[in-house]
Amino acid sequence: MMNAFLDDRRLLRGPWQAFERDVARLLIHAGFDDIRVVGGSGDKGADIVGVKNGEIWVIQCKHTTTAPPTKYAVQEVVEAGTFYGANRMLVATSRAVGGGIHAEIERYRRIGINVELLDPARLVAMAARVPEYTKARRELRPYQQDALARFREGLTDTGRAQIVLATGLGKTVVMAEVVSDLYRDRLIRDNRVLVLADKRELIRQLQFGFWFQLPKWVPTHLLSGDETPSFYDGITFATVQSVIGRIDDLPSFGLVLVDEAHHIGSTTFRRALEALGPPMVGGVTATPWRGDGFDIDEVVGKPLVRLGISDGLQNKYLSEVDYRLLADNVDWKFVQDISAHNYSLSQLNKKLIMPTRDEEAARQITEVFHSENRRGGIVFSPTVDHAESFAGSLRGFGLSAEAISSRQDARERDRLMAMFRRGDIDLLTSVDLFNEGVDVPDVDLIVFMRATHSRRIFVQQLGRGLRLSPGKDKVIVLDFVTDLRRVAEVIELEKAASGPLERLPLGNHLINFRDASAGSFMFEWMKDQADLMLREGDAQLEIPRFEFPTVPQPGGVA
Repeated sequence: MMNAFLDDRRLLRGPWQAFERDVARLLIHAGFDDIRVVGGSGDKGADIVGVKNGEIWVIQCKHTTTAPPTKYAVQEVVEAGTFYGANRMLVATSRAVGGGIHAEIERYRRIGINVELLDPARLVAMAARVPEYTKARRELRPYQQDALARFREGLTDTGRAQIVLATGLGKTVVMAEVVSDLYRDRLIRDNRVLVLADKRELIRQLQFGFWFQLPKWVPTHLLSGDETPSFYDGITFATVQSVIGRIDDLPSFGLVLVDEAHHIGSTTFRRALEALGPPMVGGVTATPWRGDGFDIDEVVGKPLVRLGISDGLQNKYLSEVDYRLLADNVDWKFVQDISAHNYSLSQLNKKLIMPTRDEEAARQITEVFHSENRRGGIVFSPTVDHAESFAGSLRGFGLSAEAISSRQDARERDRLMAMFRRGDIDLLTSVDLFNEGVDVPDVDLIVFMRATHSRRIFVQQLGRGLRLSPGKDKVIVLDFVTDLRRVAEVIELEKAASGPLERLPLGNHLINFRDASAGSFMFEWMKDQADLMLREGDAQLEIPRFEFPTVPQPGGVA
């Protein structure tokens, strides 16, 4: 077996980013409730922000290869403590410290500011002392045990394996447990595993997720555009672009796993896998559909397990969904005039349903947030400009709201996410940063302000609210972009989830109009058309002849 993940190799060879993450992982094994690695440009002096027993800790990490760290590390962590409102401040070092740091710590102590030191001897002692597994390690549910067994069997018997698990059903947990299982049985050639994804943010999130399930003797590394591991024993999490760029310098890997495996059909992924030639290759995804029609089964085999959102809802492994589609205007005169004719989906979307105004949407979101006692929400906007503007609209109604986007540097996004997890921010507005690889289980309100014709993106974004969390009763979804495809998707979800166990409350608020007959008609008509609407292309739809009671005003938002 290997030593603890934080050992002399890491202390002596780094790289500095990996040293920061190993300190963070050590704190997770030590029982911290929440840990975020925030080091980098604009980090305000902090490299790690953690929460334990209600206290905020900030840690400044100094990895040096020759000389000891300077006293300025103490000044930086004090600055960070002020910025983050920390209760504890620590400096972690890879080399033994000199008198300068000790003198600086004493200087701050005399004015009532306490800075603690994690030197190499203390770090190594902690790594030896902490439990083999974190206290937050998840016990596998029955379907996860089955997925683990089938995934492992596929890898060891045929060298290929694929599982499909909806967002919130624990893809990362299953992957990490499979790898741990194979390591324990010494079935990974060269003791090296590579986990591939297409975004740097995703591989960071994957590494973090694996930590909770891995034994402490399996080290982890990142390979990305700005970081190269100093050694490869253990698990390397890599962007596919970085693998292609360094393919001649990489060692062999006994197992390659592809997260979000629907990307595996891209030229880049196929080139990487062909060049690596691993004896075992596996893929996991929540959304196996690809717009280009590539069959990912060709690479990783047919799915050995397939569990969707409806399965998770039926078995209470996902949060209950209260989905509310809201439309502000239906031109029923138009509908009556042209009924019994065939119309394309795009024609009906333009004529039949109009998007709700932002101000009215912000008012309704605020009302739901307070009346339904929501803890935190995500708003999906059509553009970054809209996300920033709409956050302002929400603040105008008294909510704490911030936009989070690629315009901000990584440190500012980390700060906003830390505040959101802590409950200081009610709602985050974004475009697509939350589509993949972000674990926010406390979210109990999802708002759609953007249209998407991609079934994959819709399912990914809906999935942000499906994770279970202590004290979470359900996730409320407010959809202000009632594209008819979206209505069809939700009705398909309701039909799938309404199994013999119970009827889930997806339909209670499906179409909210002031005129009940309008909502009733729309719902019944959509049931008939749902299958057709989910086909590719601009489907031709037929509205049957019908007679509506005279309505003085068009239907409005309920």
